[in-house]
Amino acid sequence: MQAKIEHKTGITALEAAAFGVMAVVIAVGFYLAATNDDLFRSLYIVEDGFLEYATSFMLFATAVLCSLRLVRDRAYHTKAFTLTYVLIVVLMIFGAGEEISWGQRIFNIESSEFFLSNNRQYETNLHNMEINGVNINKLIFSKGLVLFLILFYLILPWVYRRNGAVARMFDRLYIPVPKVHFGFAMLAAGLIIDLIPSGKKGELNEVCLSIFFFLTLLTPHNKPVVVRD
Repeated sequence: MQAKIEHKTGITALEAAAFGVMAVVIAVGFYLAATNDDLFRSLYIVEDGFLEYATSFMLFATAVLCSLRLVRDRAYHTKAFTLTYVLIVVLMIFGAGEEISWGQRIFNIESSEFFLSNNRQYETNLHNMEINGVNINKLIFSKGLVLFLILFYLILPWVYRRNGAVARMFDRLYIPVPKVHFGFAMLAAGLIIDLIPSGKKGELNEVCLSIFFFLTLLTPHNKPVVVRD
């Protein structure tokens, strides 16, 4: 049956618009960092700033998208579909919550003694934890995430298109596979952001990544398999 499924690989209008938004966000960040690093840090990538909330919003929007599919499509799919999409929803909500420290500063909530003792920024989140000298952010949310992105966005799309066994496995598990151009766009964005002349530019990577996650779940390469239109 899979051989009869037509996978659309072109760039949609929404994807082009999203790439344009990311290009503007990166260009503004590049200009500010090059001309006034203090302004770049205090206004553009400041904690609880526009980019941080935009990242959290996009991750939450991805969770909502997957939740709607769970409700709408569950009668047409298997338990694997439910498990995969529930896992994605949980991960997206976790990421959205972590990004804004679970609303700690919004609702003016004090950190518990545990987080005051083990969190590098004294916040109620896991990604800034440091336990027994181990920086959790660097170990899991940096190195681990980079490895995942390389495998998922740069390697998987090519393997999926060329290996029928791998394609059938991901389709049976209803795992959305990124389009090839997502990987190229993500790599380009990451390389350009890395050139920004400032030591603090992680927020730019995060907001772009959150947009890529949303696009991947909205229009995956194997959309005819994992999404019922």
